Amino acid sequence: MASSNTTTGVDNTFRKKFDVEEFKERAREREKKESDRSKSRSKGPPVQRAPLKHRDYHVDLESRLGKTQVVTPVAPLSQQAGYFCRVCDCVVKDSANYLDHINGKKHQRALGMSMRVERSSLEQVQERFEVLKKRKAPGTFTEQEREGGGRRA
Repeated sequence: MASSNTTTGVDNTFRKKFDVEEFKERAREREKKESDRSKSRSKGPPVQRAPLKHRDYHVDLESRLGKTQVVTPVAPLSQQAGYFCRVCDCVVKDSANYLDHINGKKHQRALGMSMRVERSSLEQVQERFEVLKKRKAPGTFTEQEREGGGRRA
């Protein structure tokens, strides 16, 4: 151990005096940068998205059931293991997460839909019931009627 007292330090025995003009100039520059950022962030009027509607295509999950796939880390996203979404350009590893993804907010927004559902009028509901009644073939049984819970002729 050295016993010499030749330590050097900082002379902080005086009170700091701030240059007011320098800090005013810094504040002006900071405000200018923030206003430039906020101008670049403003996107214009909000986008009007279509209301949510049901899928008009079949999601094929059964075709990959029981298949084995070699995984390579250098393959492009569309050829990696899992389910690839062409709309969002992402890979989901299993079918449950893939269904969650295609029903989720990010995917629906990429398709141009909002997560809001259009309200049906009374006439639309009655019309839908009539279509379903006509679709149901006469003489067929429902699940309740098969189990003995329904009316029998």
